[in-house]
Amino acid sequence: MSNKILFCVLVFLAQLNYLNKVNEITKLIGARIREIRKAQGMTQEEVAERAEMDFTSIGAAERGVRNLSLKGLFRVAKALKVSLEELVRLPQDTSILLDKDKKIAILRLETLIKDMEAEELNFILEIVEKICKHIKAPSQRTSLSG
Repeated sequence: MSNKILFCVLVFLAQLNYLNKVNEITKLIGARIREIRKAQGMTQEEVAERAEMDFTSIGAAERGVRNLSLKGLFRVAKALKVSLEELVRLPQDTSILLDKDKKIAILRLETLIKDMEAEELNFILEIVEKICKHIKAPSQRTSLSG
């Protein structure tokens, strides 16, 4: 195979890899839009109205089949009353992507505590740590059957 053909094949493969990553990111951002919207109890139509967009665009973005422009992402973030950074924040741990209920619960917790003061957050953290210790220590649980 000539160097020119090999170079073209390598460029094509690099572009294909890039497109796959873009598609993956588009799907992750779409899933993030959906989880924020659902955590806030909003419909696609409500988000679209607030964002001054067509609701089919919101649905397509949530499914990851439409890549929103930066302006579109900003409008959606504003409609959902979150920062653009929060809207496009991708998870560090991709294993959380597998459990939608867990993602929604974490997002709901974030929404509840995001405006709290550090002292309040530390108090809640202490409570959550105690609950987690109790949950992880089955011998400390009391039996409901008697």
